Amino acid sequence: MATLELPGYRVVRGIRATPEEGLRNDVAGFLGQTMRGPLGMPVRVSSRRAYATVFGGQLATAATPRAVEAFFANEGEVAWVVRTGRGGAAASDVADLGAARRLTLPGDRLRVTATSPGAWANGTRVRVDYRAFGPAGGPELDVRIEVPGEPAVQRTGLAPDELLSAIATTGLVTASFEGTALTAAPGATGPAWLPWQLELADGEEPDQSREDYLDAVTAQAQVDEIALVCAPDLAGDLSAGDHDDVVAALARAAADGQDRLVILAGPSLRPDELTPWRARIAQAVTDAPQQRAVAAYAPWLLAENLMRTPVERYAPANPVGHVCGVIARLDRERGSGWAPANALVNDAIDVTTATFGSDPNVATEAERVLAMGQQVNLLRCRVGGGLEIWGARTLDPGDGRQIAHRRLLHRLVRAIRRVAEPLVFDTNGPVLWFTVVRAVSGALLEAFRSGFLAGETPDQAYRVTCDATTNTPDRIDAGEVVCEIGFAPAAPMEFITLRLTFGAQGLLEVVEQ
Repeated sequence: MATLELPGYRVVRGIRATPEEGLRNDVAGFLGQTMRGPLGMPVRVSSRRAYATVFGGQLATAATPRAVEAFFANEGEVAWVVRTGRGGAAASDVADLGAARRLTLPGDRLRVTATSPGAWANGTRVRVDYRAFGPAGGPELDVRIEVPGEPAVQRTGLAPDELLSAIATTGLVTASFEGTALTAAPGATGPAWLPWQLELADGEEPDQSREDYLDAVTAQAQVDEIALVCAPDLAGDLSAGDHDDVVAALARAAADGQDRLVILAGPSLRPDELTPWRARIAQAVTDAPQQRAVAAYAPWLLAENLMRTPVERYAPANPVGHVCGVIARLDRERGSGWAPANALVNDAIDVTTATFGSDPNVATEAERVLAMGQQVNLLRCRVGGGLEIWGARTLDPGDGRQIAHRRLLHRLVRAIRRVAEPLVFDTNGPVLWFTVVRAVSGALLEAFRSGFLAGETPDQAYRVTCDATTNTPDRIDAGEVVCEIGFAPAAPMEFITLRLTFGAQGLLEVVEQ
């Protein structure tokens, strides 16, 4: 750095150190139908464009694409999407290349196939132009791919051996050679230019079943980053019994992981619709740990119809994407311990009409009381106040009913796992116990300083015990380390106790007691 010899104002530019990415508790997971994309595989997307690149646009028969759009419209930042279904056919077509006598190719037919099953690629046009003499003096190929409703994609100036890889890089279709190999003989004659036109057809949508959704539940549970999970198409794809089985599986997976919240959408606030639906969910999600992992919202919202049909500008929209986006936004703005209630909802103009009481746009007080009494959070539109979430409760009517407490617990579990998992192979003894206590206490101290834990001092807000009292000789012989953690959320509530266990197989388990 140069020595400063004269007084004055100077700007010195330096390189700011890149901070370690913070612990995220705002990532959503969506399970359901999409226009295209891999089946059963979780894919991470961080914008509308990233979603459209992999999964395409809106789908008239599915709610998941609209829910993902609502998530990003409400300032959600990251989502994982699992396309459900199995089977289905990918659209394809074949072109005869036999007239290209000056080309050397592995086959005399070119088959182009959509990258994933579904009707989305039906009508896709693929044009391959062949030139016998390009600027470099050899044969060249140009490719143009036009998927209906999407911008065209082009690749130009390709050598023959680059054709397949260039088509694959589009992510829309793949190509392969079939039939008899073509070999250009010395001095061969033939057309100096040839176009080949293909139009893909016979694509079919995958079938949706209970097993497909259960596989998707398992897949999302293996993604540690997901903190909110929903299945917007679940009610429309499955029968009532299969729907409830999948809800139960979602609740079990969330309760076992202690790190995510399941978001459900009730049908409406009409007693003849809400009460039977809530009774079914109560039979599917029976015990308190699972009820604490699920939150329900009603009614559906009235949002812009993104299918762009002139007949219906606005259409009913499943609210789970909106709710996930709002929770994600508030998590980043205020923290996980803040109740996601009285929060404005974007990308919708009203609740669904013609579903309540004497006034089709306003729920009666009795209907609201019924919904709140059944642990269903309301979505309402107030004159001058906008559309907002009115309630932040889980399905648990007891001490685990506050979403803010559950979300705080989820964040603490994530923080504890991050600091404790590297210790699983350390020597089991007092040094390791002290290290565990220090690491876990650091995560709890951060929550206390953020105002999310009760008490005037850290000792009043939380306790961490990992010593000879929790690690008996039998535990040590079994290769386990047990750490008991208790903390009190800021709102009046009894202590929540967690048991942290390092297993003999190097696994970390967190159990709420």
